[in-house]
Amino acid sequence: MEKNERLMSLDALRGADMLFITGFSGAITAFCAWIGLKDCWLATQMTHVAWHGFRHHDTIFPLFLFMAGVSWPFSYASQVARGRTTAAVLRKIAFRVFALFLLGMVSADFFAFRVEKFRYDSVLAHIAVCWAGAALLFMFVRSWKIRIAIAFGLLAVHWTGLYFFTAPDAAALLGSTDPVVAKKVASYAAYGTDNFSFTGNIAGWIDRTFMPGRLYEGIFDPDGLFAKVSGIPLAMMGCLAGELLKSKSLSGSRKTLILLAAGAIALALVFAWSPWCPVNKKIWTSTFVLASAAYSFFALAVFYWIIDVMGFRKWAFFLTVIGMNSITIYIMKRFVGFGSMSRYFFGGIAGFGDSNWASFTFCMGELVLEWLLLWYMYRKNTFLRV
Repeated sequence: MEKNERLMSLDALRGADMLFITGFSGAITAFCAWIGLKDCWLATQMTHVAWHGFRHHDTIFPLFLFMAGVSWPFSYASQVARGRTTAAVLRKIAFRVFALFLLGMVSADFFAFRVEKFRYDSVLAHIAVCWAGAALLFMFVRSWKIRIAIAFGLLAVHWTGLYFFTAPDAAALLGSTDPVVAKKVASYAAYGTDNFSFTGNIAGWIDRTFMPGRLYEGIFDPDGLFAKVSGIPLAMMGCLAGELLKSKSLSGSRKTLILLAAGAIALALVFAWSPWCPVNKKIWTSTFVLASAAYSFFALAVFYWIIDVMGFRKWAFFLTVIGMNSITIYIMKRFVGFGSMSRYFFGGIAGFGDSNWASFTFCMGELVLEWLLLWYMYRKNTFLRV
């Protein structure tokens, strides 16, 4: 993305999204407990739903994927303007997919050197594949109307697979005498045994049958193969939003209204479709994708209007520092002991209250230390680009 075209609102929104990973969600949960509201609505929003449903914490990953899509029309135009050929752009896409796959494995258990225990899929791998699919469609299908049709076609395919096909091994899982499998199945027993259940969904069977290595939940992977079918449309919607924001023919206020309208349409579709397609993050149902798209459109509209249209930018600097090095902090949290450093530097402050106060202090301490590191990198113009 060229410097003069870079949207500060996109960096700030990416930073706001990553803020909840850097320790802010834990700080909110601890603060609610400290003031005697441990199980309040706000604290609950800082956790994932167990199976069906939708909370704020479920938006973090999808919003990041959506924003990867938003960035692509700017990045692609910049590459074309610099004279990069189609083949060169394709190589760059392939490299990014490979790099994100590798980073995802490295941040898991790559250095255990036990190939059978590798988890080949990951959050980063899911982003890589879904973003690449959306990027390729953006490059080779220039009509935005056809791309919308393709996106909804993929959502329909995903729903069809879940709605009409039951996992062939569902009965075997329910009757398994393997203690590990039985325990996992029992933990989801309250959510039924239909085609959208933990044991009955076809997505889990596809991963158990075709996915090499280790699955995240042993017999199920929330970032699995079939989830890519519905994940690509979310990145495609991000591309459509980016294409809109890049347009020179519309005013900023008009673009904001279109984003809000897109979010409203996506939300209406969620309510209309949900009786036959429950909102479920772990199997990336079509309604979950649309709910995530609605949230993403609304959030982007608000940030874009405040920051890039109205010009209120200073307040967003804190978030922008995080957003411009989002992959960096995501990876570094796996390898750098920010928690230990927080306990060292903020242990004295934590001692002025109870355990909930201490948890709040340490979470905020992690956030401060992480932000200072990212701020130093920002000042040195050092950014991890993948």
